[in-house]
This record gives sequence, structure tokens and C-alpha cells, in this order.
Amino acid sequence: MSQSAATVARMPSDGPRAEMTIDEVAREAGTTTRNVRAYQTRGLLPPPRLVGRVGVYGPEHLARLQLIARLQERGYSLAAIDDLVRAWQEQRSLGDLLGGERDIDPLAEDERGIVLAERELARRFPMIVPDDGLLARAIALGIAEPLPSAGGERRWRIPSPRLLDVGQALVQLGVPLPEVLDVLAELRRHADEVAVAMVDLFARHVIAPWVAAGQPLDELPDLLDRIRRTKPLPIAAVNAVLVQALEREVGKVLTTMVPPRGKK
Repeated sequence: MSQSAATVARMPSDGPRAEMTIDEVAREAGTTTRNVRAYQTRGLLPPPRLVGRVGVYGPEHLARLQLIARLQERGYSLAAIDDLVRAWQEQRSLGDLLGGERDIDPLAEDERGIVLAERELARRFPMIVPDDGLLARAIALGIAEPLPSAGGERRWRIPSPRLLDVGQALVQLGVPLPEVLDVLAELRRHADEVAVAMVDLFARHVIAPWVAAGQPLDELPDLLDRIRRTKPLPIAAVNAVLVQALEREVGKVLTTMVPPRGKK
């Protein structure tokens, strides 16, 4: 062992040290030397300081290894971690920093868009394809997005398959499609108001303190975790309130429109 390596090896073993060999920093981080080298190759981990021929690692390397581990535990791939770290280093916008969160968002996973050929759209909504007005309204509401034709047939991207299913179910129940679109337009307006209110709460009480603290990289995993846990909450709240409202309104309709048998 060289004198430089011996100097590093003789340092106290209790807790993280100012100078560590690759074996020591890997052990402190709970990973392997192979992973440490792989992270360096990918640019996720800064290179060590060379003392003679020995690579010396410090607390900043340990913190980065711990950050990588925490993000991996949250489902991030190394490629996503690489993008996140680069965005932070390049001082990009918070939207760029949080872009990777969308890749592992279970809500987004449930709503992957689909592509329908025009014949399939016409099968589900026979009245919409020949009616340019209805088609234009569906496009304006974001229900369908036109795509380049394939094989001479128009294609449509459906951003929300569940929303399309709801519309189809209502039409099959006998509700005219124009009225379905009217209700959807109203629903979107109210949804936007709810989204603005809920995001404002999150921005003021979760994101703002992180920004005020200087956007520390080591706290980013916790911020991402809060974002993931916060996203379902407005949906749960709206669902609960809407269920209560629907029960009240259905009760009113049944009372007023369906009189007791034998009475006029």
C-alpha cells in the first residue's frame, strides 16, 4: 500500500470522513464499488480527488450516492436520475427538475393516451364523424386530437380513454352527444378552478419553502415524494364531494319526477 493510501486507510472509522477510499465510501453509502464506478462513468458522481494514484472521496460523494439510492427507492431509473441531476446542475426550471416525476406517476400511467382509427371512433360515436360541428367541439375540449392519416384513413389520439368511455356510456344510455359535450365543458371549468386552488396550496406550503432554502439537491427526493403523495388528494376530495352531491340530486329527482304509485 502506498503512503497516500495508508494515510486514507488510517483515518477514524466512526461515521463519514473527510477522505475515503472507494471501498469506504461504497460501504458508507450501502452500495458496491462497482456501482460507484458505474455512477462515475455515467456522470452521476463527480470523479474523486487523486492523491498519488489513489482516488479520494469526500462527504459530497457520499451525499450524492445517498441521493441516488433514495431516488432509486422511489422508482427512478438511472437515466431519470441523470436527467434530474443535470437539470439541477444547469439551474433549469422547476418544471424540468420535476419532469421525471411524470414518468413514474401512477395517475399518468392510468391515463396513457390511445390512438383510434376513424372507423373505430365512428363505431363508438356514429354521430360524431359526419358532423363537423360535433367533431370540432370534441377537438376543442381535448377529447380527440387529429393525427396524420395512415393508409388513407384519418386517425385520432384520445388523451383520456376513461373520459371517452364515460361519454360512450352516456350516449348508450340515451343522452344526446351535444348535451354530453355541454356537461363536459362545464365540468372542465370547475375542474380547472379546483386544480388552481389545490396547486396553490401545494406551491405555497411545499414548493416555496424548498425554493427559499436554495433548492437543495439533497432535499429533492423528499419534494418529489410529497408531489407524488399530493397528486391523488384532489381527486379523492372531488370524488367524495361529488358522490355526496350525486346522492342528494338523485334523491331530489326521484322525489319530484317519480310520484308515488297511484297518485297523479
